[in-house]
Amino acid sequence: MISITLIQPFRPEARGAQAEEHWQLTRPFSLLYLAAAFEGNNLFHVQIVDLQSGNMRNKTPEELFGNDDANIFGITSSTYSRFQAIDLAKVLKRLHPDSWIVVGGVHFSHCAEETLAYVPEIDVVVRGEGEITFTQLADRIAHGQSLDPVQGITYRAGSLVIHNPDQQTAVDLDRINPYSCYSWDDYPEYLFGYPERVKAASVMSSRGCPNSCIFCAKRATSYRVRRADLVCDEIEMLLDRLSLRAINFIDLSFTVWPAHVSEMCRTMSDRDLGVMWWCESRANVPLKLLELMRKAGCVSVAVGVESGSPPVLSRLRKNITLDQVRQFCKTCKQLDIHVQCYFMYSHPGETDREVLETLDFMVELDQWAQCYIQPAMIFPGTELESIARGKSVLLEGFNWCNLYDSHFNVALRQLSTCPLYIEKLSPQFMKKVPRLLQKKRFTAGREQYLREDVMDSNLITLLQKAYSHFFVQRKPLPDFVCWPFLKMLFKRKVGFRTGPSS
Repeated sequence: MISITLIQPFRPEARGAQAEEHWQLTRPFSLLYLAAAFEGNNLFHVQIVDLQSGNMRNKTPEELFGNDDANIFGITSSTYSRFQAIDLAKVLKRLHPDSWIVVGGVHFSHCAEETLAYVPEIDVVVRGEGEITFTQLADRIAHGQSLDPVQGITYRAGSLVIHNPDQQTAVDLDRINPYSCYSWDDYPEYLFGYPERVKAASVMSSRGCPNSCIFCAKRATSYRVRRADLVCDEIEMLLDRLSLRAINFIDLSFTVWPAHVSEMCRTMSDRDLGVMWWCESRANVPLKLLELMRKAGCVSVAVGVESGSPPVLSRLRKNITLDQVRQFCKTCKQLDIHVQCYFMYSHPGETDREVLETLDFMVELDQWAQCYIQPAMIFPGTELESIARGKSVLLEGFNWCNLYDSHFNVALRQLSTCPLYIEKLSPQFMKKVPRLLQKKRFTAGREQYLREDVMDSNLITLLQKAYSHFFVQRKPLPDFVCWPFLKMLFKRKVGFRTGPSS
């Protein structure tokens, strides 16, 4: 029997980054699907070690893997955790020099040859989806056969690095077995983007994305869907086994194919699942689709807007308009669907003025959605990476294996290990962006609540919002809601003087 240990590496230190504040421990899906792909095959024994789970944080790799006799160690990684993955691979090869060290995940898929060139401890990189490629690789290793026929891998053969052709066989999502050997307490998860904490679990209904956004490492990948009845079978299993009320769809964009969304919604409604759910969407979906989604239980959506400047959106190849974003958010608000809009700044060619347009657009959307912004990050395999190298935003000689730790990232409250795209904007202006947004929101909030024609309703609404945020949800008050401002509202409306004890 061949023993395989699949590993999710330690989480990188965030050092006060925004990502740390909202970090949720979600299941390592790529490893779970890999493990499920080996079920029923008696030649292999597979275990998963998730170093991001709580009981692993205080243990060293030597303690965890010193007595592990696995023939193959498989490590998955994002760009954020690449250094933890590389360090772990070095330790594993030192502890077990005869074992195969295999890495995968979206990060290593895009810099496979570079990884093998700089990290001799890694034997194989599995590129792209692993269910077919990794099982074929493991089978060849188990039988001592050549790796030449295995599509989708880059591997070391003596002093040579061999880059085999991409995997041509697409994973059939309807044949994937959900992996269920975990409890909710192992991976506590809540409904994303919703004001209440509702127990949830994540489900996949599609893979890939046909869009071509220049900053995305998963752009223009083969888009496939699972049959709606199979997805709902998994949802029913999770609701029953884990006693849940909600589901998060982890699709890159749940609404890419409206026909699939319609079928999903009809099936969920026909089965009367009574489940609340979240998904990622694009802003240019048919608005009637949102009505169908709401009837089927959708209460929260996330949408990537990226910029409030039409020229910047065009350069990013977002293929959306600002009016589509407005109508999307407004319709969601009317349907009682919570919306999270995500923006970035410091795009190629972006000027200070275009960033200010984005901030103004965010403030406009605040009436319908929650809006967030961060600087644009560079990921391997993206068109943005090519642009950054061409314009020397990434310095000559930069590679994804050498240590990268930016103090400027920390100053912007971003993870320090991923390079930012910085071209036209000055560091001083980039540091000011959060404060500029706060100031614009403060001004807009004051103007909204000081309108004389709606003073009565605004005062009541503001008091309700302040009470709910501060006393019920235990959240900070909105930027413009402060007790001196409330006193001013009372003074203007009721006409009394506010003294020191007011």
